[in-house]
Amino acid sequence: MVDDRVEDQPKAPVELRSAAVDDIDYAQRMITVIAAPYEQEALVQYRGELWKEIFTRGAFNSIMDKPNRIRANRDHNKTRTVGKIVRFIPGRDEGLIAEVRIAKTDLGDETLALADEDCLSASVGFAVRPSDQMLDRRNQLRRVNAAILDHLAFVEDPAYDGAKVLEVHDNHVSFIDAAGLPRLRTPNLDQELAEMAALSEWSKARLNKQ
Repeated sequence: MVDDRVEDQPKAPVELRSAAVDDIDYAQRMITVIAAPYEQEALVQYRGELWKEIFTRGAFNSIMDKPNRIRANRDHNKTRTVGKIVRFIPGRDEGLIAEVRIAKTDLGDETLALADEDCLSASVGFAVRPSDQMLDRRNQLRRVNAAILDHLAFVEDPAYDGAKVLEVHDNHVSFIDAAGLPRLRTPNLDQELAEMAALSEWSKARLNKQ
C-alpha cells in the first residue's frame, strides 16, 4: 500500500508560524486551532528581513478534504506525535480552522492537560511554492495565494515562529535561522530559479519511474 502522505510532502522548506487555540473539548480529546488567518496582515521575519505577510482566503483549499494526512506533534518534532487533524471547518471568517484529535498516550494526555491549562500554544508548519506567492519588494509585502500544511505542533513558546525555517536533510530535521539566509534582492529571479530546480527534480522522479 502506498502512503499518500509521502507524495503530499512539500518540496519547499517548511516555514513556521504561530497559531491560536480556539477551543478545547477535554471529554472528546479535541483541540480546535485557528491554523492560519485569512486576509490579515502579520509582520514576520522572512529571508533575513521583516516582511508583511497575508494569506489569501482559501490558500489551503488543496488540503481541505485531506485532514487525516496531517499529524500534530510537540515542539515541531515529528517523532513526538500526539494526534492528527480530523476535520477542517470551512467558511469561518477567522481563517483555516482545524480540529485536532489527541491520542490516548502519555504524551497526548500531557498535551491535552497543558493545553486545557493554557500552558501550550499552537504553531503550524507550511510550505509555499515560489509560483504560489507574490512578493512586493518595494512594500515588503508577501501574499501567499496557495500553501501546503505540513504539520501542526503544540509548543511552550512560539516566539521564534516566523524567524526560523524547518528543513529536512537525509531524514534529519534541523532548524535554520532565517536571519542567516540571503535577502531577496532579486525576488523574481529567485522564484524562477527555484521553479527551475523544482521542475528538474520532478523530471528526474518521472524518469526514475519509467
